Amino acid sequence: MRRTTAAERMPPPVLALLASPLGALVRAVARVRASVHVKLLAAFLLITVLFIAMTVVSLLAVSETARQTHLLDEAHERVGWSRQIEQALAMQMHFTSMALLSEGADSVSLILRENNRFNDTLARLETAAPAEERALIQAIRGAQEDAMATVADIANAVRDRRLADAMTALRTRQEPTYQKIETLVGSLVAAEESRMASPRTSIADAHHRSLRLTAGFAVASVALALVAGFVISWSFILPVREAHGFLSEVAQGRFGGAVVVPNRDEFGALAEHMNWMSRELHRLDDEQRVAAERLRSLNDRLAQASRAKSEFLANMSHELRTPLNAILGFTEIMLDGLYGEVPPALREPLVDIQTNGRHLLRLINDVLDLSKIEAGRLELGVAEYSVQEIVDVVHTSLKSLAIEKGLTFTARVAADIPRAWGDGRRLTQCLLNLAGNALKFTHRGRVDLDVRLEGEWLTYRVSDTGIGIPEGEIEKIFAEFRQVDTTITREYGGTGLGLSITKRLVEMHAS
Repeated sequence: MRRTTAAERMPPPVLALLASPLGALVRAVARVRASVHVKLLAAFLLITVLFIAMTVVSLLAVSETARQTHLLDEAHERVGWSRQIEQALAMQMHFTSMALLSEGADSVSLILRENNRFNDTLARLETAAPAEERALIQAIRGAQEDAMATVADIANAVRDRRLADAMTALRTRQEPTYQKIETLVGSLVAAEESRMASPRTSIADAHHRSLRLTAGFAVASVALALVAGFVISWSFILPVREAHGFLSEVAQGRFGGAVVVPNRDEFGALAEHMNWMSRELHRLDDEQRVAAERLRSLNDRLAQASRAKSEFLANMSHELRTPLNAILGFTEIMLDGLYGEVPPALREPLVDIQTNGRHLLRLINDVLDLSKIEAGRLELGVAEYSVQEIVDVVHTSLKSLAIEKGLTFTARVAADIPRAWGDGRRLTQCLLNLAGNALKFTHRGRVDLDVRLEGEWLTYRVSDTGIGIPEGEIEKIFAEFRQVDTTITREYGGTGLGLSITKRLVEMHAS
């Protein structure tokens, strides 16, 4: 089965971006030999530099606007001065006319005051005026000096009561001079207003330019920040997704794959370790498969050996029982005196022979049953049976052993228990093994056999006041030829097959 890559599991828009030049940039950043910490710090510094640059551009735009505003203020001030010159000139003309009408010297002093104001304002304007306006100012100053000389002549004529001469000087000399000055001042005002229009236009242009520059730089900065974020993030996301896909394959038991990432940072080192792990897992999996196949072959051989052993024991047990039964039969006949009176010296050995022979017969029967069970040749004779009858048989068979040890042995069957379904003979064997073990390992007290109907199941329960079994050792007592402690075997005897056979027979009833 082909392993799907991380790129194949991505949404189509992301695949389109990665196929574009941005994808090449992502892979280029991934190949940079630097740690993840350094790459993240570089991205953060790049975004910080972008914001600083945008701030600098904004400050430069504000500074340019402020400079243009200052130039506009200066132009406003110069226009104001030129207006003051016009006003001072108009006042001079007014006061000159007043001097002729009033025939007094007070108007002359007012003319001089307005002249001073005219000259002062003109001097300030000349200081701030460009070179092309200074010639115009010099012409205005020269015309003003001529006007003041005419004013002096008019003042002398008025003082001397030569009004006709004063009027003639006013008409022929003063008025043309004032008209010339007025024309020159008008040109100066127009020039200053023209100069003021230029800063106003510059301010508007600078404002629009700063807005465009700031907006453009902001858009470019955001776009560059997004590109940087995309490139940095996907240079980390791609190896993480590749690792996730690789680990998913490993979790499904498909080893031997590899993680291919262009990164030369911690993700690249992690990919190398994961590839090494994949190779090791693949090698171990191959070894485990080989070992499992060998183990399966060994288990088959062990199963065959176990079946052969069980068949051998079943056959041997059957062959051993026939002569052993004959020995026990002849011993019993001899003890019954059918061959004559048995001498006292021989009776005790014959009793020992009979006791040990019966013990050996029980052992052979147990081995035969276990062998038949393991070989699958033991079949249950399932039929209806009386629970009370098998309990009575067990109680009768073991009562003498309980009396011999001074124990109380009780057997109780609930009155509402109907006839049951099973192999009564094998269940009797199980109860004999359980109750017999309880009597064997109980020194004082009692052993109780109790049968109850719980739902659809019969529960046979044997309890005693014997030595007990540690909780962690309970499973061991059901193993063949095993007891909890070897010292118990020496003290109490037994083959260790009874409970194992009982467990197998109960399990056969449950199947």
